[in-house]
Amino acid sequence: MKAVIQRVKYSNVKVDNELINEINSGLNVLIGFEKEDNEEKIKKMAKKIANMRLFGDKFEKSVIDIKGEVLLIPNFTIPAITKKGTRPNFQNSMAPNEAKIFYAKMLEELNKFLPTKSGVFGAMMEISIINDGPVTIILEV
Repeated sequence: MKAVIQRVKYSNVKVDNELINEINSGLNVLIGFEKEDNEEKIKKMAKKIANMRLFGDKFEKSVIDIKGEVLLIPNFTIPAITKKGTRPNFQNSMAPNEAKIFYAKMLEELNKFLPTKSGVFGAMMEISIINDGPVTIILEV
């Protein structure tokens, strides 16, 4: 499981030019699931995202500490293998039917820690962000 986490002042997701969800101060998280992922990894990733200290002048506060939100966006392309050639290889990405279940579980797990809003699994989404910093972290569990 891999995530690209961005500290944001604002982020939203649209599908077919319709606003689906938006957040103000918090984290925009693009999440990609891999074949070997399991429910234990979901719990570990959710806890890590919620508690990662990415806010404050010296990175001393988490998104929970600032009473922020998370916008969680499913992204099949994140686990791509890019070591050879110029075309990404998605052989490690989880099958869509299973990844959809994992995405729902990740939303549920993150919501235990703080308000988490979703994108639309399998849809062509348009994501807008105002990155704060910029601060961008790649997280793997």
